[in-house]
Amino acid sequence: MSKFSNDNPFFEFMGELGDWMILNVLFILTSLPLVTIGMSMTAMYKIALRKRRGESNYIIREYFKACREEWKQSTVLWLILLVSGSVFIFDLIYTRKWGIVFSVAIVILMVIWSFLFSYVFPLQARFQNSIKNTMKNALFLAVKYFPYTLLIAALNLIPVICLLAGARITMMVTPIYCFIGFGITAKINSILFSRIFDSFMQMSEEEA
Repeated sequence: MSKFSNDNPFFEFMGELGDWMILNVLFILTSLPLVTIGMSMTAMYKIALRKRRGESNYIIREYFKACREEWKQSTVLWLILLVSGSVFIFDLIYTRKWGIVFSVAIVILMVIWSFLFSYVFPLQARFQNSIKNTMKNALFLAVKYFPYTLLIAALNLIPVICLLAGARITMMVTPIYCFIGFGITAKINSILFSRIFDSFMQMSEEEA
């Protein structure tokens, strides 16, 4: 008769699933004040990238430590993105009468904004840098690794797309995101960001 073991693939899978569910709930709870979303995003990606490298063991402790370390700069980055994104949405809604050219220009700026949003917090989680350089590196990497960028941005936009699709779709996906959706998105994105950051670091070392 076989014995239960922590090495059993089923228990490993359930343990891993539980970690991502915990990370998801922590992200939601710490994002509730809204102004803390940047800090929460950075902390979530810091844990996700550590798990990808096999360096994370205590999710809750490490998450709150990351929040304490990253809250200041991450909050500034978030406020920059929040204000600029709000301006773009306002312009798109209320200035459509200015013509198609203006509307297209705003859409392009919003696409660039979504790329920056996708990269800024993972970069903040992985590297120590100034706000200016983090923004510059986010734009550089978004362009250089454009196929990855499209996939990452698409994953990040799923909740927004569901909201725009109507109340029925929103009600269907809300339980998923309440329990694990954000965590799974961070898990998938962390795989892509690990490849991007490793390539970026190797390129920087070769240029040095």
